[in-house]
Amino acid sequence: MSAQSRKADNHEGTLASGRERTGLVARKLAASILEKVLDEQRPLDAMLDAEHGIASYRALIAKDRNLIRAILGTALRRKGEIEFALSKMLDRPLPKRARHLQHTLSIAAAQILFLDVPDRAAVDLGVTAIAEDGRTARFRGLTNAILRRLSREKEALLALETPPAANLPSWVFKQLRKDFGKARTQSIASALTALPPLDITVKTDASKWVERLGGVALSNGTVRLKQKGDVTKLAGFAEGEWWVQDAAASLPASLLGDISGTRVADLCAAPGGKTAQLVMMGANVTALEKSASRLKRLQQNLSRLELDANLIQADLLEIQADEPFDAVLLDAPCSSTGTARRHPDVFWTKTPEDVASVAKLQREMIDKAATLLKPGGTLILSNCSMFKQEGEDLVAGIGKAHDLIELAPFEKGEFPFIDPYITGQGTARTLPDGLPNEDPELSGMDGFFVARFHRRS
Repeated sequence: MSAQSRKADNHEGTLASGRERTGLVARKLAASILEKVLDEQRPLDAMLDAEHGIASYRALIAKDRNLIRAILGTALRRKGEIEFALSKMLDRPLPKRARHLQHTLSIAAAQILFLDVPDRAAVDLGVTAIAEDGRTARFRGLTNAILRRLSREKEALLALETPPAANLPSWVFKQLRKDFGKARTQSIASALTALPPLDITVKTDASKWVERLGGVALSNGTVRLKQKGDVTKLAGFAEGEWWVQDAAASLPASLLGDISGTRVADLCAAPGGKTAQLVMMGANVTALEKSASRLKRLQQNLSRLELDANLIQADLLEIQADEPFDAVLLDAPCSSTGTARRHPDVFWTKTPEDVASVAKLQREMIDKAATLLKPGGTLILSNCSMFKQEGEDLVAGIGKAHDLIELAPFEKGEFPFIDPYITGQGTARTLPDGLPNEDPELSGMDGFFVARFHRRS
């Protein structure tokens, strides 16, 4: 920041009054959690879990928990834009070791630039947070000057239109550009800055729930709503009439076709959305899950929905089937990069090495899943990664010479709702900029990959 600007902003921010202390606690905690995500690669959802998350977060009232989620989501989705704006307020970069200062500034800037929070509150509470921390107290004056100037100049800064791809780690941008080209990568990056809608899968009568909840119906039967806060308070949730499931996540089970009366295995089944779909499609479902806690969550979800499946806690790579299945759905563990709209920390907690490792695991799981099929049976492979390394490249590596399975390409018109997403390979690929809508709050979808195989006779 220039000397002239320092002189103009030489007045200090006001320490938070008693009335503001609660908001200060929330913002301090937001900065601490952001630090854990970016510097320690800790998953955001685990820290914000209602039952097992950070104790200081769980102790807050719902309003403050929601504020923390909104601030952190924005700080991560808009990370590059926020850091660019802050850099314009400085003559030279902040000290490399002043990470807590950087994170606290980012939390305040997220509110000033992108959230419906009074600038004064964001500035004063940001300054107070810096002043009260021994690591950063000496930066109180600088923080005050930066945030006040940011508040004054935010319209001009936002008009600079920082490319959305600036919000992506460089390795993610390079991989997406390699897979989909520069223009599509920019489109994906733009979609990732938006708050995602709420998608639900209903048990019956989608039109009734569209009207009752004020949503829209998508071509695959998903009911799409704008974000509604606590979903458990919405009509129909407690009664088990629907479950939360992104439109893209609902596709894999649907692509098994008519499975009424057949035996189907849902592998890596938690949290249970696909299991519920398979049961509603009339199948006799065996749901496999390695994690005891995730299996418990699956059981709770099925109980709420009043649906039954045969639940098994086991490692897919170690099980033996007493009787082969007519169909198998393998929603394989992956980098989860396709869910970045809903989980904006995912790019910052994963590495290229993680992607390579999980792609290797996926191949092992495919080979194992194939052994669980009857001759002529169908295997659906899916995952929520955007990277071709975990999708198209993985399928290409299986090739035509596999001992047990062969690719069964999807055909145009076979399942009309996936026609826009069928690749030249005959697999299906959705990306976050899909399902565009004039209303940004009703746009987009998760990045998903789906392939179909048949067991050789």
